Amino acid sequence: MDWRIVNVLLFFASLVAYGQEKVEREYRVKVREVPAEAREWLDDAFEGHKRVKWFMEETSGKKSFEAKFPWKKEDYSVEFDLSGKIEDIEIQKNWQDLSEAIRNNLEVYFEANYSKWRIEKIQMQFTGEPDDLEDMIDEEEQEQIVIRFEIEYYAEKGEGKGLWEGLFDKDGNFMNKREVMIPPVDNLFF
Repeated sequence: MDWRIVNVLLFFASLVAYGQEKVEREYRVKVREVPAEAREWLDDAFEGHKRVKWFMEETSGKKSFEAKFPWKKEDYSVEFDLSGKIEDIEIQKNWQDLSEAIRNNLEVYFEANYSKWRIEKIQMQFTGEPDDLEDMIDEEEQEQIVIRFEIEYYAEKGEGKGLWEGLFDKDGNFMNKREVMIPPVDNLFF
């Protein structure tokens, strides 16, 4: 076997073994590029929405469409698969928006696992069946909806620093994390 093939196989095997890394790329797309099913679902659930920006998101080999827009004084992000089926709804939150119990659980996790940490972004994530998610928006019903928090944070411990994306349950208990890989840029900053 050629040594180059062996090196490529070893490289990909090490990625799988190391696992949890997030490499994300996002770019704008025109509304006509978005599946009709996604546009129709968004129009039904968020009746009267305005200023929707559509994106193609590539995360660790997976592609999806994402609609970003303000709704009822909050920033929403709605993700759809390539066929147009809704995957989740995320709402941008601030630390102060979280209940004291959730903040306490998050602090316990961060203090136990890192010497220093700083939260960059908090999103409340809702998943479920398309009809249940639409009812959540239309009628504020949360039956059959799974609520989680996706938190992006910088952290430091003995072996170094990193940017992480952690997934926490509705109570703020840790579920899993993956390191966010920041792509190099060609821009020079002075």
